[in-house]
Amino acid sequence: MITAHGGAMGTGRNTQAYFDRIDEYKSDAIEVDIWKRGKLLYLSHLPAISCKKKLTLRYAFEVAKEKRVKINCDLKQKGIIAEVIALAKEVGMEDLLIFTGCVKLEDSKYIDCGEAWFNSMGIKYVTANVKTLKEKLTSYNNPHFAGLNLKYTKINDEFLEECKKYDLKLSVFTIDDEEVMRKYAKKIDGNITTNKPLTVREIVEG
Repeated sequence: MITAHGGAMGTGRNTQAYFDRIDEYKSDAIEVDIWKRGKLLYLSHLPAISCKKKLTLRYAFEVAKEKRVKINCDLKQKGIIAEVIALAKEVGMEDLLIFTGCVKLEDSKYIDCGEAWFNSMGIKYVTANVKTLKEKLTSYNNPHFAGLNLKYTKINDEFLEECKKYDLKLSVFTIDDEEVMRKYAKKIDGNITTNKPLTVREIVEG
């Protein structure tokens, strides 16, 4: 899977321009940053003083549904996942959901759709811990738990081989360096998030 990072191709994170150019990314998923104020779920990388000019998560879901593209909900705030899922179901987007950011293993009781990729599981993401990480992930017996979400600087050949050995899937962010893309794009079993989705697509399919 290839995810167009928020602001891909110079469009700006969580902007109208980013949504207007979805077709150009040739990606499997788009990414948005989510906060909540009152009852409003809105898009922003940082908490906003005013939400008046912010795009809403409902808008993002409606566009993604129309385009039939997955949407990576990067949760910037704890305790909002149940409301995000409820809105997705209301819009009819539950099958195209991805969760990263402030999603926790303990949220399993809410996660009955989409894919959850964990930034943290309370265990360091290193080669020596891959077996333990896989065991902890599967112990929740939740089919929507997809794998780990980690920065590309944390991976290397040894780590990837160990993940392959234990069938531990990875979502890796944010790979923009073409040398790194060419080294790892075909080896990562899961997702690559990038500001250069067309380049990754070319490498993966080349």
